[in-house]
Amino acid sequence: SALNGGAVLIAGKSAAEIVSTTFEANSAGSCGGGLATSSPTPVKLTGPVKFSQNRAEDGGSGGAFCSMNTLENSLVCNPDLVKKPFMIDVQDLPGGAAGSGKLTLENNYASSGGGALFVKCIIPGGATKDMGGATPVGDGFYPAKGLARFAFSGNTAGYGSNTATLPQELVLHEPKMVQFQYRPGEPITTKLHISDSFGQQVKMDGTDRLPVTVSARICIGSCESMVAGQGEVFNSANEIDSDGLCDVGVQNKVLVWPASQSTVSKRAVRTYQPLLTLQHAVSAPLQGVTMDPVQLNISRLPCNDDEQFLQASASATGVCEACLEAEYIIDPDQSQCLECPTGGICNGSTVQDFLLETQDDGSKLNLTILWEIIPFNVVASDTEEDRARLIECPAGYLLVRGDPLNDLRPQDDQCAKCPATYYSTRIASWNEIGQPLVDWKLADALTGDKCEDCEPGAVCTGGRSVEPKPGFYSGAPAAARRRVLHNRTRPESSRWEPEPHSNIDVGVFGWWSTGALWESSSAVRGRAGRKNGRRAAAAAGTVQVFRCPADACLGNGQCADGRTGPVCGLCKQGYAMAQERCEPCAEDVGTTIALGAIVGLVVVSVGYYMAAWRVFFTSTLHERNLEEKKRIAEGGEEEEDHRFILVKLCESRGWETLAKRISVYHRWFILNTKTLRGMAGGNEAKKDNLPIQGLMKILIGFYQVLSSFMTTFPIKWPEEQENAMKFTKILAFDVVAVPGPSCVVAQFSYQQKLLMYTMVPPAVLIALVCPLTLCMVLGHFRHGGWDKHLKYEAVYANTWQMAVFFLFLYYPTVSVASLKSFSCQELGAEGNLLQADFSVACPIDNPASFIFLYSATVAVLYPIGIPVGLYFAMRSYGIPQMAAALRRQAICASLISTYKRHTSSSEMEHLTNYLGKGPGDDEKSQLRFKKRCRTLFKNMDEDGSGTLSAEEIAHQLSKLDMAKIEIRALEKMMMTYDTDLTGELSMEEFEPMMADLLATSSKFDGLETWDQVAVNETQMRLLFSHDWMQQEEAYHRLQTKMVREGEKQQLVDKIGVEIQKSRQTMHDKALEADSLSKSVLRNRLLFLADQLINKGIISVPQLSWDGSGGEKEDLARLHVGFLFKNYEVTKWQFEILEMWRKLLTTSVLVFFYKGSILQLAGGFFLMFFFLVLTMRMRPFADVRLEKMQIWALLVLCITLFYGVILNADQSVAEANGSTPQQTQLGTAVSLIILAFQMSVLFLPFATIIGESRLNPLNVWYQFKELHTEAIERAKEEAEEARVERETGVSTAGPPQGQATGRRKSSLFSGFGVWGLGFGGWGLGVGG
Repeated sequence: SALNGGAVLIAGKSAAEIVSTTFEANSAGSCGGGLATSSPTPVKLTGPVKFSQNRAEDGGSGGAFCSMNTLENSLVCNPDLVKKPFMIDVQDLPGGAAGSGKLTLENNYASSGGGALFVKCIIPGGATKDMGGATPVGDGFYPAKGLARFAFSGNTAGYGSNTATLPQELVLHEPKMVQFQYRPGEPITTKLHISDSFGQQVKMDGTDRLPVTVSARICIGSCESMVAGQGEVFNSANEIDSDGLCDVGVQNKVLVWPASQSTVSKRAVRTYQPLLTLQHAVSAPLQGVTMDPVQLNISRLPCNDDEQFLQASASATGVCEACLEAEYIIDPDQSQCLECPTGGICNGSTVQDFLLETQDDGSKLNLTILWEIIPFNVVASDTEEDRARLIECPAGYLLVRGDPLNDLRPQDDQCAKCPATYYSTRIASWNEIGQPLVDWKLADALTGDKCEDCEPGAVCTGGRSVEPKPGFYSGAPAAARRRVLHNRTRPESSRWEPEPHSNIDVGVFGWWSTGALWESSSAVRGRAGRKNGRRAAAAAGTVQVFRCPADACLGNGQCADGRTGPVCGLCKQGYAMAQERCEPCAEDVGTTIALGAIVGLVVVSVGYYMAAWRVFFTSTLHERNLEEKKRIAEGGEEEEDHRFILVKLCESRGWETLAKRISVYHRWFILNTKTLRGMAGGNEAKKDNLPIQGLMKILIGFYQVLSSFMTTFPIKWPEEQENAMKFTKILAFDVVAVPGPSCVVAQFSYQQKLLMYTMVPPAVLIALVCPLTLCMVLGHFRHGGWDKHLKYEAVYANTWQMAVFFLFLYYPTVSVASLKSFSCQELGAEGNLLQADFSVACPIDNPASFIFLYSATVAVLYPIGIPVGLYFAMRSYGIPQMAAALRRQAICASLISTYKRHTSSSEMEHLTNYLGKGPGDDEKSQLRFKKRCRTLFKNMDEDGSGTLSAEEIAHQLSKLDMAKIEIRALEKMMMTYDTDLTGELSMEEFEPMMADLLATSSKFDGLETWDQVAVNETQMRLLFSHDWMQQEEAYHRLQTKMVREGEKQQLVDKIGVEIQKSRQTMHDKALEADSLSKSVLRNRLLFLADQLINKGIISVPQLSWDGSGGEKEDLARLHVGFLFKNYEVTKWQFEILEMWRKLLTTSVLVFFYKGSILQLAGGFFLMFFFLVLTMRMRPFADVRLEKMQIWALLVLCITLFYGVILNADQSVAEANGSTPQQTQLGTAVSLIILAFQMSVLFLPFATIIGESRLNPLNVWYQFKELHTEAIERAKEEAEEARVERETGVSTAGPPQGQATGRRKSSLFSGFGVWGLGFGGWGLGVGG
């Protein structure tokens, strides 16, 4: 054992090498239990060297090895430590393997620092610093990567179990937790410790403590520059515990704060020192190291609300001290605790804003009062202080406050209760104009002169109490009111339990009153935002009331039969809510449930099979046709002759005419039979002709909206109206609303009902997809592909159809279910309750609740998601593109027909058929054309005048078998070429007209499609540069009229100039068209077409989905045609608008002024808007659907207008304290409205029957048509027989197709054999 280096001490400049040696069980009293060195030469350790169980005891450091290399006269480490860690150089054995040199340090001990290695200095650098910062705590190797030269195991010490240095500095223990702001009187909470150069907390091993203390010193300014005895506020010494931690807060050193007082304008003002310095310093050098102090700048926190600043003198330091419970304080930093006013309740900090009112049962009720802080002149001391003064008392009280001219005691302010036989529903306010509810003396207030006399029909016991007499309705039980007033919130899952009614607060017949005007301040604060509204109601002197559901409140505090709960909005046991009415249930609910389950299972099973599986198990018409074709192709027999037996009998006898007539009537009978089958759903051909599907959609949509009126507009509808609405609720797929099923689900909670309603869509859609899934699986395993099954196309189409139909049918119901969780009613004492179930607290008040989160999710998923999803489903099938293509085609046809009408006429085109081709580019063809024109002109000029009039041309056209000739059309065409304005054409004018007509007629044949025109630049240029406004024609007409009427030549010439301008404009447009590219020209032409449509120059007819879009349209109609095929092509998205209409009417309107006349008026105007919109847009492709939709919307408007009248009558009756009586006139009006509503039900069937061939009128009209046709045919046959008898030549012509071809040839083959000739047509033109 030695002081330094228990086994070896290397001093001076000695150099030492230790080879393969073990240092074991050595000890030292100061440093280095095994070895210590102060030499500047590193100790060379060759081979494996081991230090084991060496100790540095009695406050010593470095249990195994100690390096004592410092700068001269300093404790700062020598730079020699930079090169070798801890002055140790570990080397491999000569010739040994790499890594054979290693220093092993195990189970060494130091009572102070460094259980293995210690450097007796501070601020080491280089290799020593790196090793000290990276040495593992506990067992491990250094370096961690590469060739490990040091191995540590089981070393222990006071600090730094493996490596350590001398203590270096005093530091904050947890810098982020340091407190820089203190309230006077609070203990100092600083925590500090001493750390070595490696950042380790310095301490002794075991329970020994460091032999120093840490001071806590408070100074004004810097503690270092402080003059002894001046500026020091506080000083204390604090011990360091055995863990090396100095916790000043544990020693409860209270901080005092210096302040001074002065008087400014009669007010005492206290000034505080803004900043103080908190200094912590080590009392003495530790192991020879002197450490710098830690200084903190601290600021003052104000005293708590219930404390005053207490000083021994005006300039002494002070602390914050609590006020008594019966006192209050205004400014804790400036004022003192004050006596509580007589009418107030103090808590040591403020005069609280409530008073306690004793109830009949001895309980206390908190009522809101208000105080304000105002200056008050203290006469005794001639100073001014702030005091609390009463400014508002609750309803039922008067405010008592001293005379303003002699107000010496602000402590006497109080609220005085109105005496018996008086009441007040208004808040007593000091600031109200005229102060009508303020008295200066308590005795005056107790007379009740300023309170209200008790209202008729009520008993007033004083204060605000207005207990209703029989005939009025009392609201929530007292216990429930107290529960809410004391801020005991209702659990989300709790259900309202009936309690005996008690008389509270005035109510009006048919209304429900809670007395919410007089709730406590705590209840007001718990429901932010309602305080101002309540005060406004009280200031007006009114009692806050709430409307009951229709037929719920009977007056006298009684609910209607089967009702109970807040506002009688719940059903009793044995009753179930159906369509906002409590309907009685059967006594044996179990039997009802079992019977309902059996019936429901049967209905659902049959419906599910018909909707989803029937197409999978039955053959479609398409499949039967394929099988028949396959059978014939395989050599099977041809199909049997199914002609009517009478037809075959007549043909066998040679009675051809009779056989034809019988066949016609037989076909007529068969078609009517198919119509009936189509009405039953069996014939698809008839469905295309009669829009049964569209009629049914309108019918269902109408009754879905109508059935929602009972819930959306909760007024008292007449009985016949209610029955109609209940009956039609089934069309909304809301089976639960029917009285029977409603008794079953009455056992469910609101949350369970919500889940049931909203889980139906995914469940149904999954069920509908099951057949398709099975079909795909069978196709994959049996037919080699997911879509190879024979039924795949049919099942896939049926899945789409049924899914779309179900979403259409269920959309209103699921939208209502999704959104009604957000429709709540504020019921004062009962709280904010859900209108759909008054036993449930409003989910809006608890956004974290399951009902709110789930309802918010499904509110987006269903009311918004279903229309958006169906819209994108239509887009996925290319409906917008097909609609745009069909519209472009219609625009193209309209452009071409209008162009041909402007540039030619049917008469002129008929005439050009006889001229053959127009003039060519060569001279010979031009001469030939001129010759034909001269010949035609000569034959048409009947009067030999050398000019042709419109009448002459028309006369010749009549000879060419043209039945209808428009003289005006001929004159219009001739006007353009009548240059001399004579009204007739000369040969020079006739020839260019015919040339232009031939050129024009050759450009368009009237059968072009848009795709053809879009690639034909010539046609697009002609259409683009055409004079669509017909300005030149108009000027020609005006010029001709002026010439005929003898106008001045100057005016005529002026019109001629306008004609030239018009021609120049057209020429410029033609040049512009020539300069445009094909794509630009195409877009410009479409833009021009839209302008022409807006100006009414061209028109596009109503377009329907007739299959002209090809297979793509057929596929879309087959899958999602339910959504769009009944609408005009450009209005394909109108069904989405219809869904929004249903959403607004059935789900959204319920949130606005529910049950009021404003809500009904809003519904009326909304429905009227959609009526006008439908009439304006005309979205339906079939006029029958349009008429039915307009009638359905009109009936809804009439019903809502009728509801407005009913609501007005009910409001008047309620105001008079009576019930509205149903008169005979009212009953008659209700029945008329009901007839209108039922007419929508029968309108589709009337339309179907009206257009059926079984309709007697249609039978009669068709019989007349067939009879007339038969008579005409008989006359023709008789005439043919007569000619045959007279001439002996058969008049039987060629087949119909051949005859038509010959006729066509004779009209359009020019001047050939069948042309004009010299004989056939009398025009004398040679071929």
